[in-house]
Amino acid sequence: MYFIIGFLAFKLAIGAGGEISGSREAIKEIGQQPFGRILLGIVAIGLIGYTAWRWTQAAKDTEGAGNEAKGICKRIGYAVSGIAYLSLGCFAGSRALGFGGGSGGSSGAFLLESTWGRVVLGIAGGVTIGVAGYFIYKAYLASFMTKYRLAEMSETARKAALNVGRIGLSTRAVAFAIIGGFVVASAYRGTSDGEIAGMSDALAMIASQSYGKVLLGITGFGLMCYAVHMFLMARFRRFNVE
Repeated sequence: MYFIIGFLAFKLAIGAGGEISGSREAIKEIGQQPFGRILLGIVAIGLIGYTAWRWTQAAKDTEGAGNEAKGICKRIGYAVSGIAYLSLGCFAGSRALGFGGGSGGSSGAFLLESTWGRVVLGIAGGVTIGVAGYFIYKAYLASFMTKYRLAEMSETARKAALNVGRIGLSTRAVAFAIIGGFVVASAYRGTSDGEIAGMSDALAMIASQSYGKVLLGITGFGLMCYAVHMFLMARFRRFNVE
């Protein structure tokens, strides 16, 4: 999904078509390909599998986060991430089965209707900005490299993993920071035109800046790098199991 989002943004930036899209738009794009419903079914299974992995990380502490406050926050983040991917998995599955899958609007907009909801939304936006900072930290230290089975990787693969990981995480951090800023602003104002910001909003914000096409192209490339980073993780990740 990240590769499709990045590829479409990159194509738009270089004037070769493309569009600004988010996760649900990427799922719709998959559905428009030959054998689209079969592909959507595979994507749905993958997203639900990733949901199960996120919840396993949270419940079993596979990353060794611990039971201190910092570790608990990290594990809660895994669980919340799982909920988001479950929503996307259900969306992909519903389209694979021939249902509309909804309008694609944010299910979090109802939080704006009450004071407590806006407080929760503001906290969520702040956490999203904090996660962006954590991605930058991970990219700078390249701490993600400790999760690879490095002995099984060639020198080329290790260098590729390092470079795409740093570029991809940094790009995702920028997107998360923008999304978090939108969410905090929505919570403060009490309005977001019926939707909570997502990846497409972040890309639109980047495209609206001076030299927007250049920035959008760089961002699209970075998101494709993040996709490659995740593919390499799927292939070479060191899982904490006997």
